[in-house]
Amino acid sequence: MAGVVSIQFTQEQARTLTGVTPETVRHWRKVVPYLSAKTGKAARYSFPELVGLAATNELVKTLGVHIATVSGGVDALFRLLMSGNASAFQETVAVVTADKAALETKIIAGEHSALMVPLKPLVSRIQQSMLPALPNTTQTALPFPPKIIRSRS
Repeated sequence: MAGVVSIQFTQEQARTLTGVTPETVRHWRKVVPYLSAKTGKAARYSFPELVGLAATNELVKTLGVHIATVSGGVDALFRLLMSGNASAFQETVAVVTADKAALETKIIAGEHSALMVPLKPLVSRIQQSMLPALPNTTQTALPFPPKIIRSRS
């Protein structure tokens, strides 16, 4: 029996779930070594890679960091996310420097400048997009109760 296979997302699904444009992904593939293998229409992304794309998008879009400046750190982040436990992402903060990355549960001052991205809101947003919560609806009371009917047979 084969091992457990994780869900794989197409490029379009990955872009939709993470809010990254096609042009941005193309550019990141040129700069981040980990993403350079994700080419062509057959490229697939796992859940940890979606979290990596979303975290990278936070660095670039929200913090205004140029991807070329932190490409080594982003590459290390993707590798850490793939080797880590996805269930622990809720309590984790990604700490990215120019050439390194770490997944921390407690923030400890380091020796170098670093960017921090909490993963909990990213994971929640991706999960909410994949499985939207349905409103808790209850059935309204019937105007008359159901009755048992006997057949003539």
